[in-house]
Amino acid sequence: MELIISGVIIFLVSVTIYSVFSSGINVWKKANQAKSSGYALRLVMEKLGNQLANSFRFSTIPFEGTEDFIAFVGLVDNEVSRVSYFLDDDKILCSRVQNYAEVFKKGESGKYDLLIPEVLELKFSYCYLDNATGDYKWKDKWVRGEQDTLPRAVNIELVFKKDTQESKFSKTVFLPIGTGEQKIELGQ
Repeated sequence: MELIISGVIIFLVSVTIYSVFSSGINVWKKANQAKSSGYALRLVMEKLGNQLANSFRFSTIPFEGTEDFIAFVGLVDNEVSRVSYFLDDDKILCSRVQNYAEVFKKGESGKYDLLIPEVLELKFSYCYLDNATGDYKWKDKWVRGEQDTLPRAVNIELVFKKDTQESKFSKTVFLPIGTGEQKIELGQ
């Protein structure tokens, strides 16, 4: 009888220890999954911010941007390159890097990366100096014919799906060599 009781006690203690460790491992896995998706987002946005801050003016490759697309010149692997970020048709944030020769080729060229899936909205806005008032203002597109230089800053807003809910990420990147000066009056 004592043997049966001690066997049952050892069994119950073993099951309890197993359930505690199993629950702990499951919680750890879920926490790492949530942390890794946030980490990937922060890493991509940090890279985009660094590339934007290090962009420069280049006469044959303009800085261009709309609400959901941005393209600028940067050094990638010690080569002058055109770097662009955009949403593809499947709502995935993508980047494309084209070296100087690839920029002038017809069709799709360059290195194309899928960065963040399930992006619901991507919005870029561009800070410029209003010549009429002397104030800095924001606009939704940066067109080569209207500007002499790079924008003073770029604001990035990203709405993405995380699990079943929407999350929003916003970041403003200041461009050290950007003045945001206008060639023409915008009449705003």
